Amino acid sequence: MSERSLKCPICFGGGVLLHKGTRDDSNVDVYRCSECGTKFLNTADRENDYENGFMYENDPLSELDITQRLQVFQEDDIRRFQMVKEICTGKKVLDFGCGFGGFLHYIAQAADSCCGVELGREERNYLNNKGIKCLRTIEETTEKYDVITLFHVFEHLSDPRKWLDNFSKYLIHGGYLIIEVPHADDALLSLYENDKFADFTYWSAHLFLYTVGSLSMLIEECGKYSIESAGQIQRYTLANHLMWLAKGVPGGHNKWDFLDSEELKISYEQKLRELQMCDTLFFILKRK
Repeated sequence: MSERSLKCPICFGGGVLLHKGTRDDSNVDVYRCSECGTKFLNTADRENDYENGFMYENDPLSELDITQRLQVFQEDDIRRFQMVKEICTGKKVLDFGCGFGGFLHYIAQAADSCCGVELGREERNYLNNKGIKCLRTIEETTEKYDVITLFHVFEHLSDPRKWLDNFSKYLIHGGYLIIEVPHADDALLSLYENDKFADFTYWSAHLFLYTVGSLSMLIEECGKYSIESAGQIQRYTLANHLMWLAKGVPGGHNKWDFLDSEELKISYEQKLRELQMCDTLFFILKRK
């Protein structure tokens, strides 16, 4: 195939060049599959970058201390806890790609036991020093879990087929695999076609951006899970979108939060869900 086309790793259809370069690497290009809609990169695995902390070296998060980083994601961690609390109560839970353990802090209140897996050395050391068990790889455990969670992690995995199969080996039959990922058809990309957001959101660490259809196809192909729920949620508010459209920068949900109300948040999310253009996919899978 030419430079402007590339075979899709998910459905093996034809991918066309969508965006030259990513926010952190001008040599990494973004392609979109014309058949399944997945967005993917012309690049390989970034595992060493995670291990050595290089992934976020040019990110504003790198300037924050651990407490500040946890505060940035606290709202997400609380939301995730509320969404999966019933499934996790009294269960053995593993959070894969747990970072500094924001979600683990909350789920420990409901689960029988919990454990993290994290490649990042700083994150792993922090959690183990806090008395929260955190492994470098899932292969370090011989246990089986009732629930395995991946919050904005699956899009970083270079071989999703292998990983879906691998996770099944660490789940009890009837256990749950919970996957939250960014959505390829985020409204800022598909509805508003905001170039500034595209320049910002395409990142060399996001190897894949899935659609509901393409992620469902992968799961069904694996054959180890039934899809209990394949939903969409909107993490960022209308104020955030207005900031991108007006000024081409993030942060509207903080700087212009006076524009948001609970009613507006619910209505806007409902409309984007109807359009299939929320910014996040949330799948609950049950191990067969």
